[in-house]
Amino acid sequence: MSYLTQDDRANLGDELIDLSMRAARQALTPEMQRLEDENARMRAQLAREVKRGLDAALDAAGIPWRAIDRSSRWLTWLQGRDPLSAQTRKSLLDAAVARADARAVIALFRAYLQEEGAAGQPGQAGARPAAASSGQLYTRRQIVDMARKRQKGLIDDEAWRRWEWELCRASAEGRVVGALSLTDGVPVTAVR
Repeated sequence: MSYLTQDDRANLGDELIDLSMRAARQALTPEMQRLEDENARMRAQLAREVKRGLDAALDAAGIPWRAIDRSSRWLTWLQGRDPLSAQTRKSLLDAAVARADARAVIALFRAYLQEEGAAGQPGQAGARPAAASSGQLYTRRQIVDMARKRQKGLIDDEAWRRWEWELCRASAEGRVVGALSLTDGVPVTAVR
């Protein structure tokens, strides 16, 4: 849409119109820059609020998302394709985050946890207990298996102490898949 008519051009001439436009642009540039900066700040604030809301929703759902998000297995899983949409799980996650869809984000994390739980013992190297906090996720099945090995005498006192220490750390850091809720005793990854 042009605000200038052919009569304006004929009466004022292209040079005066050009001069007027440059002067207007120069006068408005600081205000436009201020508005752009304010808009950028507001977008950044909105992004922080959206992230805070998604984080809170994941926490409320009992998803150990912080530990999962650091897992290389999670990153590999995200590269796979969703069987229903044929899109990569990463693109689904990115889209859900972009639209602040906590239900979709939670569903993706739960799908990952279900697959990891069904896989048995993700990331366990034989029967050796961890010597230091590894950031690894543990399943309830792994914990039960380690307890059985201890009962059978396959794990000595020092190795068991290290395992207990690692398990306590994993629990405190939300790295136990299927951990029981302290409030109701229901596994935190169960759909409620």
